[in-house]
Formats: sequence, structure tokens, C-alpha cells
Amino acid sequence: MSSFTFVAAGDAIIMRRCTHRTDAAFRDLIQVIQQADAAFVNLELVTPRPPLVPSSEYGGLHLAAPEYVLDELKAMGFTLFNVATNHAVDYTYQGLVDTMDALTERGMVFAGGGRNLGEARSPGYLETAAGRVGLMAMASSYVTGALAAASRTDMPGRPGLNPLRVDAEYVLDTESLAALAHIDEVLGTAAVNRRRKQFGSYPVETGGTLQFLGAKFVAGEAPGVRTRPHRRDLDEICAWIGDARRQSEFVVASLHAHEGVARDSNTPELADFIPEAAHAFIDAGADVFVGHGPHMLRPFEVYRGKPVFYSLGNFFYEVSGIRRYPAEGYERFDLGPGSTPADAMDWRDFDKQGRIRGQIADERFWQSVVAVCRFDDWALSRIDLYPVELCQAGHRARRGTPQLADRTTGRAILERLAAASAPFGFHISIQDQGSRVVGEGSWR
Repeated sequence: MSSFTFVAAGDAIIMRRCTHRTDAAFRDLIQVIQQADAAFVNLELVTPRPPLVPSSEYGGLHLAAPEYVLDELKAMGFTLFNVATNHAVDYTYQGLVDTMDALTERGMVFAGGGRNLGEARSPGYLETAAGRVGLMAMASSYVTGALAAASRTDMPGRPGLNPLRVDAEYVLDTESLAALAHIDEVLGTAAVNRRRKQFGSYPVETGGTLQFLGAKFVAGEAPGVRTRPHRRDLDEICAWIGDARRQSEFVVASLHAHEGVARDSNTPELADFIPEAAHAFIDAGADVFVGHGPHMLRPFEVYRGKPVFYSLGNFFYEVSGIRRYPAEGYERFDLGPGSTPADAMDWRDFDKQGRIRGQIADERFWQSVVAVCRFDDWALSRIDLYPVELCQAGHRARRGTPQLADRTTGRAILERLAAASAPFGFHISIQDQGSRVVGEGSWR
């Protein structure tokens, strides 16, 4: 019987060297990763080369790191990388191209980005002793201008990421929709839309649909926000997954999605379109779906015998290691021209009274899991979950670097994940393993 082990981790915002560490909690985590035939992590940063040109639109922070962080991830045992994130063009498309060049020079397999849409849609391939692995990667969270564009015979394409666009509808009851239509008229925006339609520069509404401030509103009995994957993107991505299915023995589908319920972001809840996309990718031929983006854990499930990890949380979260911010970054924090990166981190971490705030105060951003999946004859036979903590309470210089969680913290992480995953039919039993714990998934 042949066996294959796949390891998946979440978002890697890695800014510092780490492989010199000798503490057991870190070294034991490295061993978990290095046991794999293939190990995936999301590269949520770029490694731009001089001259650095920051983008005017960026994914929350300008996330750039020296190229040596790629060497660190490779040394840890990671072999598959997603580059399609909301930070992919933080340093314009050239920063993404620089990152892809650096990965290629190191023989590191990636997907999700390219010099045109055809390249960005294409899978990456990893050769292992156990078999050939195909990687498809994409993002639904991105900034304007990040999307790769297709080439034509009369026009070159544009570098960027592989997009999975999202179609959203805002559902209102009939009375509320009528009130919104009245507001649209009073503001004058309805007249603007009618004029744009006359010139063919605005989509024509279907019956019962209102376009208001760039959003689509419809009447329905259950008010809320409905999201679905953009059909053309979904079909093209699934076609490439099918191609990877024919070209390799194991296929990984990776999606970077910050979106949550009601178009919120960075929450444990899933937007509607994410399970729909994940299931479509499995139906098209993927053997595993790896989600990431919200910087915290989301539910797990097994669909048609294939593991679906809606978000694995943060693996590295070293945002305090950012070495440079562009002028816009400091202005966003209302900091003067003489400010430093440490000033920017102080602004993010503490309010004016010196009280801790934001993500640094929420333990969910600093706790995650690494998933180890065993396949026998390419059929899923076992899922082990190793809880990870990222030194939330440590000094800023150490905060965000992963290590295996101790027994108490590890149990709390797995119990929270188990509660979230149970409605999806995925159950976790927690086993003591020396001074730590490991979760064993069950789904049958």
C-alpha cells in the first residue's frame, strides 16, 4: 500500500530569521512539517527588490520582507506556496514579479501569481518521492489593480494574482427596498445611473434589482448579504484544477479569503461563497482545500472524502517585524514624518491611555493548528491537528513566531475548533502527547 503525507499551515507573515532557534516547542513543530511528502503554507507578503516602490492601494499594511525569509520557510520543510493574497501588489506588480523570481531561483513551487492571467491561473507542480503534486492557488481578497490580465494577440497581459471574484447581493424586504429606491432618487444617484445606462457605461438592471452606490440590492424574504463565486472565474479555475488532476497524482486547491458574513472580514464565520467554491474545487478534482486569510481558525470538514480546511489561521504573524512603512502608512496612523516603525506598532497595539487593543489583544489571532493528512493509496485515512501558539504575550521581538502549544493552551485551541467544526460533521478527539496534545479528526 502506498502512503502520502500532506501538511498544511496557514498565513505566513514572516519577517525574521527563526531556524536558529533551539527550544523544543519550535524544533518539534519543525519535525511535524518535515515529516511530510508535501507541505503547504500561504506566503502573505512579498520580497521586492530595489528600488522599492510602494503601492498607493495595499492590503492593510505594506508587507515586505527580505528574501531570506523564503530560505527560512524552505528550511522548515515547506514545499508549496500560495502567492495570491491581498498583499500581492503592496509594492506594485513588480514586487510580485520579484517574489516569483526569488521563489523560482530557489526551486520553490508556487501558484496563484503570474506575468499574465494565463500564468496566474496555471498550477505549480512539485515532484516528490511519493508522487507528483499539483497546486492551484487563488484569492478572493485583493486590492484594485492586483488582478492578472489575459494576453491578446494585439495587447500583452498584466502581471498579478489569480482572482476568484465574488458576486454579492444585498437582500431587503419589499418595503425597505422601496425606501432605498426613494433615497436613491432624493440623492440624485438614480438619475446618474440612468444617464450612465444611456451611454452604455453602467449595467442594465434586471427586474426587481436596484443598483445603489455600486452595490446590487434585491427584494427577498430573508434580508441579508448573499455571496457567490463569480461564475466565469469559478469555471476557469475548475478547468485548471481538472488539468492538474490529469497531470498529477495529488491536487491542492488554495484560496485566500478574508471575507466573512455580511461582507465582514477576519472573523471565524464563513461567507456563503467559500463553501460553494471549496466544494466545486473538490468536484473538479482537488484532493484537499486549504483556506487562509482571516488570520484565525475557521471550521474544518471532509467533503466527498477530501479534507476542507476553511482557514488554518496564522502560522507566522510577525507584523511587528516590518522594517519600513511608506509615507501613506504613517499618515494613516496620524503619525508625523519623523515617526519610526516602532511608533507605528505602538499605535496599532495601544490606545491613547496605553491600554492594549486590536489584534494583539485577541488570542484567536495568535492560536492556530498545523494539519497533517495521511493518504493511503491516495485515499484519506487520517487527519492529525497540532495546536500552535504564536507567543502573544511575548516581547515584540519574539511575538508572532510559531511553536507547538502547551497542553492547556493546545486543548483550548482544539476545543474551540471542534465546536466550530461539529456542525460541518467534522469531529476532533483530543489526545495527550507528553506535555502537549494533538487532535485526531473523524468524519465517518
